[in-house]
Amino acid sequence: MDESLLELIEKSRLGDKNAFASLVQRFQNRVFSVAYGVIGNQQDAEDIAQETFIKAYKGIIKLNNTEGFYKWLLRIAINTSISYKKSLTNVKCVPIDDVAEPAYQGETPEEYVDKKENIKTLGLVLAELTPEHRAILVLREIEGLAYDEIANLFEIPLGTVKSRINHAREKLREELSKR
Repeated sequence: MDESLLELIEKSRLGDKNAFASLVQRFQNRVFSVAYGVIGNQQDAEDIAQETFIKAYKGIIKLNNTEGFYKWLLRIAINTSISYKKSLTNVKCVPIDDVAEPAYQGETPEEYVDKKENIKTLGLVLAELTPEHRAILVLREIEGLAYDEIANLFEIPLGTVKSRINHAREKLREELSKR
């Protein structure tokens, strides 16, 4: 962690709103990405990201280990996302292809359509996973966290993390093979 980031965290802990605004600016895309990975809805993910930063602002004074700021922030984002997802009833996720068009990379029109269909299918299958499985899969596959980092973040055994990732991957394979 670079010195300027540690300085921003320390200033934020002392109540410096401008320093905290800099932290928000620095981490907002990653927090949104994690929330979106769990929720699957852009507008809700934006709301969750905002709520995450409000909770972080209120709780940063209690943060003892400034070196662990990002993991602490991720934990708030994941917990907020999972709580929100569990509170939803009969709310449909926006398919991933409705949020962003896949980039055209010189493929034939048929290949491009296939790629677009695959992204849509993947979004629908991800929406069927439990919030916990989606969260762990997002942290591993998108954020690139190691298994032990995820275990520490969720305060669960390493074996549980491996089991959930394996279950999520198996469910994805199973559902994708049906389509």
